[in-house]
Amino acid sequence: MDSSRPVVVVLLLAAVAAGAMLRLWHLGASELSPDEAASWAAAAAPTVAGVLARSAVLNPGKLAAYDLVLHGWIQVFGDGTLTMRLLSTLLGVVAIMLVYWVARELLTLGVDFESGDLSIDYPAALSALLFAVTLAMIRYTREARMYPLMIAAQLAQTGFLLRAHRRGGLASCAAVSLFTALSFAANFTAVFLIAAQSLWLLLSKEGRRCGLPWRPLAALAAGGIVFLPVLASAVQNSVHTLNEGALNWISPPSWWGLFSFFNRAAGTLPFPVLLLLAVWGAISQWRVRSAAIVFALFWMWGPVLLLYLVSLAITPMLVERYALSSLVPFMILAALGICEFVSSGARTAAVAIAVAVSIAHAAPFLRKPPSLQWTHAAQRIEASSPRAVIAVAPGYGANVLRYYFSGKREYAALPLTLNACAGSDFLFLWDHALSGPSGKDAHECSAAFKRTVFSEKDVNLLAR
Repeated sequence: MDSSRPVVVVLLLAAVAAGAMLRLWHLGASELSPDEAASWAAAAAPTVAGVLARSAVLNPGKLAAYDLVLHGWIQVFGDGTLTMRLLSTLLGVVAIMLVYWVARELLTLGVDFESGDLSIDYPAALSALLFAVTLAMIRYTREARMYPLMIAAQLAQTGFLLRAHRRGGLASCAAVSLFTALSFAANFTAVFLIAAQSLWLLLSKEGRRCGLPWRPLAALAAGGIVFLPVLASAVQNSVHTLNEGALNWISPPSWWGLFSFFNRAAGTLPFPVLLLLAVWGAISQWRVRSAAIVFALFWMWGPVLLLYLVSLAITPMLVERYALSSLVPFMILAALGICEFVSSGARTAAVAIAVAVSIAHAAPFLRKPPSLQWTHAAQRIEASSPRAVIAVAPGYGANVLRYYFSGKREYAALPLTLNACAGSDFLFLWDHALSGPSGKDAHECSAAFKRTVFSEKDVNLLAR
């Protein structure tokens, strides 16, 4: 295995450079999405108390960690589309470096690391490179949303959990609690990773190697206990959001959804290559790295399986954004597979192929012409009327028009209701609004607007 220091440094530099470039490519070209606009609307509140209050309404089912971070970022750098997304890109690049560190911590499980018999730097650097060019990781670190903060916190939490399990120490356990809390505060779906880690500690041979691992378990529990005072209201808010149809866009999972999850996340083109490498890495290195591979499998499959069960029992949730960290062990196993090639030439070819197919899969997404439908709609409204009230369906899209009309008090964007429709000058129908949860109201409202002023794909702007 080629594990010389210069090779590792080159791989790490390539991971950071490629990851940064792919995340920065035309970052501000497309307009703010409705989800991003919800984060902006919460973070743009003038005070921290205002951020907390708005976040509970605009981002239900989540605590306000990201909105608070974005609030501070906006105070310093402003709220331009590019500027807000740069925060996510920065977190995405930090996550690339964290993958290297977490992979090193993982690959020391069950191994006498100090003896130097087994190289860990080379597969760890490969893991970071594969992570950097994966489409799901590129996509979600180009949006002004909470997912980059969640994945960075989850990586830090996992690394410190492995260190606390292997070495002990109050500082590592405290870091586990801190980053568990931050992960949970970024998005409640972090609980699926925490559950998978707890199951590993309780069920695996390595997890229980010194008896009940009460210290790491206590550190995980402490990270969640801090939210007990607000948990009841947050859960109630989440239930209300589900009843309002916030997740209706997610289809019920099929039996093969467990496997197609990784196909969608990694990409149809790179998935077979990465899968073959991961299976080969797990099988070929089982004898010397069984403890690390078992943890990787718990990490990879635990959150996905739990999401699948929740999707069957409660509501569909099996989408990539809710278990992004599960891609990291997949990349680590693929990196182990590359390391098993005997010659350096074969390893170089395997790296080149895996990186090339990943970038080729990401290229159409990055080169897709930017959507400017909201911007054009705002321009047409301004050209048509010096002041206006706009009803928007679905209602959560109103924040986008508020963003593009920010500072112009003459214009007001409201979620569509029959009352809002009656007093509106324009109706903005977006993203199959007529077939959504408020479709009946949208049909009735659109009947009152006689003239089509503006239309794009999936969009109609109607005026009285």
